[in-house]
Amino acid sequence: MNSHVDETRRSRGRFAAGALALAVVAALSAPEQARAQASPWSYNQDLHLTYEFDDNVNEATGATVSVAQTDPIRAQVAKLAYRGDLEWGGGEQRLSFTFHGGYKRHFGLVDDGPAQDEAEAEGELDVSSQLVSEGSLNYTRRVTDDFAVSARAGIKDRRWTEDEFFFINEDAFRRYSTGVSGIVNLEPLIPDRSAFIEAGARFSDIEFRNLDQLFGNETVGGHVFLIKEYGHGIEATWSYSYDRVRYSGRGKLEPGDDPSGILGPTRARQEDRLHDLGVEVRWFGTLGVVADYNYRYNDSNSFGFSWYSHNVGLQLLHQGPWGLFVHASGQLELRSFTEPVPSITAGSLDIGEAENNLLLFRVVKDVTPAYSVEARYARYRNESITLNDFYSKNIYAVGVTYRP
Repeated sequence: MNSHVDETRRSRGRFAAGALALAVVAALSAPEQARAQASPWSYNQDLHLTYEFDDNVNEATGATVSVAQTDPIRAQVAKLAYRGDLEWGGGEQRLSFTFHGGYKRHFGLVDDGPAQDEAEAEGELDVSSQLVSEGSLNYTRRVTDDFAVSARAGIKDRRWTEDEFFFINEDAFRRYSTGVSGIVNLEPLIPDRSAFIEAGARFSDIEFRNLDQLFGNETVGGHVFLIKEYGHGIEATWSYSYDRVRYSGRGKLEPGDDPSGILGPTRARQEDRLHDLGVEVRWFGTLGVVADYNYRYNDSNSFGFSWYSHNVGLQLLHQGPWGLFVHASGQLELRSFTEPVPSITAGSLDIGEAENNLLLFRVVKDVTPAYSVEARYARYRNESITLNDFYSKNIYAVGVTYRP
């Protein structure tokens, strides 16, 4: 299975849905008098600019170079992000728009034997640049004091500046996603502690431009979240989600089959069913702590693609000296395949969201009420295009946020 691509997409969707749920929880929990005194409408927005230095470590260059290079491939990335929230009806309705766009320029050194041309003699690797854009639209409506509904639609697109270009574990792609959910206030059933339940369904379709026959897939799934307060500053989210992933261009493998037959057009298509059971606990004190655990089980009809994993995460947030906001985060996945894994090119293509193994440090400083600056370091361990193979990546970034 293209496990990290789909698993991370679901993880991102889970956290995004959780954030949306918390926003609706706040709206449902707001006193009626406060809502009545609220402005008829309001619009909040912020603009974020980031420069990143991307350092791939021990990365083979795949189809571009026949052997691994001695020096890592690096990239400079310029990103622009915008978020806008429109509320009206005293907070009864909310429309949110987000956009992320970036330009990524690769460069690096290679040592793959005798030089074939002048550029290679100078140790340069000619790699096309990338353009990445992603946008989403979220609508939330509070139907009653104890019930709200929401809907989301999004699109992400990555393309090379040169047509038909493929590099390392990345390919040009386009992904569509949509989802709906409802949130119910359970406080009448659980006195003294606020509690909410969210249930929803989602769909996504991803198409890779050069390797669609292996990696493109459709995902249909749903989730249930229970968000409950357990004490002063302590709350938890219990979650379960299910996704069915179908690979329209990938054939089902039986034990003993030649792995190259994965493209067999006469085979039944590969389908995976991913179950995710998790809990996240948040404690908001002098030191903010967010801890989460997820057990994931992927049941595949294709031999060698079934696995289970334990996923543990921890985030620490602290207001440091000189008005600095310090954020440290770690995520670890321990995954085991239930069957011998064929050595085939059917792992994951990096879509820029692989966070299953991550170490991150971030510092933010508010310069004025409208401006803040940020410095960030992150180390990722991403799955390679070869199934159950991994590579590492370091990212160094600085950024500025403007809130009009």
